[in-house]
Amino acid sequence: MHGRKRIELTTATLVTIGIVIAVFALILVGTTKAARAGESGPDTAPSAETSGNTPMNLEVQAAEGSLSDIKNVVMILADDLDWAAFNQVPRLAALKKEGTTLSNFVVTNSLCCPSRTSFMRSQYVHNHRVLTNVKATGGGWETFAARGLEKDCLPTWLNKAGVNTSLIGKYLNGFPNGTPAINYIPPGYDYFVTSTSKNQAYQGFDYTLNENGTLKDYGRKSSDFMNAVLVKNATAYLKSVKAPFFMEFASYNPHTPAPFEAKYAKTHTTDVIPRTPAFNTAGTNELGWLAGRETLTAKRISNLDRLWQKRLRSTESVADTYEALQAQLKATGHSDDTLIILTSDNGYHAGVHRLATGKQTAYKEDAVVPAIFIGPGIAKGAVISQITSMVDLGPTISSIFGAKTPSYIDGRNLAPLLRGETQTPWRTAALTENLARTTPGDPDYSPDAVPPFHALRSENWLYVEYFNGDVELYDLKTDPFEMNNVQASTNPAIVAQLHAQLQALQNCKGATCRLADAMPNGTSILPLPQITAVPSTSPSASVSSTPLPSASATTPVQ
Repeated sequence: MHGRKRIELTTATLVTIGIVIAVFALILVGTTKAARAGESGPDTAPSAETSGNTPMNLEVQAAEGSLSDIKNVVMILADDLDWAAFNQVPRLAALKKEGTTLSNFVVTNSLCCPSRTSFMRSQYVHNHRVLTNVKATGGGWETFAARGLEKDCLPTWLNKAGVNTSLIGKYLNGFPNGTPAINYIPPGYDYFVTSTSKNQAYQGFDYTLNENGTLKDYGRKSSDFMNAVLVKNATAYLKSVKAPFFMEFASYNPHTPAPFEAKYAKTHTTDVIPRTPAFNTAGTNELGWLAGRETLTAKRISNLDRLWQKRLRSTESVADTYEALQAQLKATGHSDDTLIILTSDNGYHAGVHRLATGKQTAYKEDAVVPAIFIGPGIAKGAVISQITSMVDLGPTISSIFGAKTPSYIDGRNLAPLLRGETQTPWRTAALTENLARTTPGDPDYSPDAVPPFHALRSENWLYVEYFNGDVELYDLKTDPFEMNNVQASTNPAIVAQLHAQLQALQNCKGATCRLADAMPNGTSILPLPQITAVPSTSPSASVSSTPLPSASATTPVQ
């Protein structure tokens, strides 16, 4: 790791300090608040219309039943769906009234395959080591399989617990690659439908599906539109499956080129990219890759707006998916015992910070994604503002089914927050990592992509350390659009806390991640103790010997 600007304490010392502070943090820090719609939240929080991730002025309805009533889970995972697009599709925006919104749900990496691997393994990227979408740069399904990860992940955990487990839609980028056979079904799945056409799958037509080991070709008829075909497979599964079951419906929408059904061709004709304060605007104290970037021309913005309209039409298929699956659950008598989770693998930016289109940054458009929980025991119209992460879904879903999770998982069980428990100590920040650049041939390659970084996101701060030594710090209380880099002018003690926590998180493993993510990070300034660093091969090695009785991933932290 390169040196950091204006940070003089050594990494080893700060990590050791952070570990000790973390112990105090479990006692002194983190009385959580299950924020409800209608409460003010952050004093300067932007409105839902501009920032997107905080539903406002919704009537909260108490949960019907309890989480123990959940017998099944259906997860709808969109592809590149950001909050702004979510809110511009009225049927999706209306779902905030039907369930609980996680307004600070943070992805581990704002790129498809690393993020999906984090979901399946409940691990940060530095632990699962699937870095990108393609093998050449250390990512894709080939890396996932070569590392043996598909033999030990969420579907296998659930299947061992007697849960009927299915995937319908996008599995992992690059699947399959001829070895094993093209009709291969990964371990853990009782029902498996995915495209074998790689990047062609994003077009919506002219593709081949592996339907439970049988290959079937689809053409260009309107009935061949991929999301609609996948929905038919999903409803067929729901008609026949017996509880308990877990279904992941992984849509290819609205990923570029944003295909859509003909029935939506005349919709969203006047919608444009939200003109937030960050749109096509330079921030203050920009560094490195972002500094000096030219503003987008009027012609470029017009083209971006047309692409945005396509994205919204494509996103309508995500709403179609929810409605079809919910209707089928009602028809089979499972609507009252099934939890539906709707989220996305990552977000998407268009025009903010003078960036055209893409993802892979630490900024909220890419890293903070929609997440709605709907079902028994889940309040309607409620908002959870605590920092939650993609790595939390695995332990949460596993706990519902009573499935055992491995000791290596990094995430937390969301059940205490979903139950509205207000006194449960919780994490203070989550980690987002970009550990390798994309290259030509990657479906998400961008020539002006962000350089590698580690980033820490809390309710108050976004702190980013780039591998080239640049550092960004945004005060989210006063700067919710992440425009003013205040790293140089912020209290050095706060910067030291953020740096210490980031160092601890980017080196954590398993239970130590649940100590590192609870460290104080600027909400209060505790005196830094005088400590002699413990020699170790890595910062995480010294953490691993710390007793962790209260850092369980599958039970509420006491």
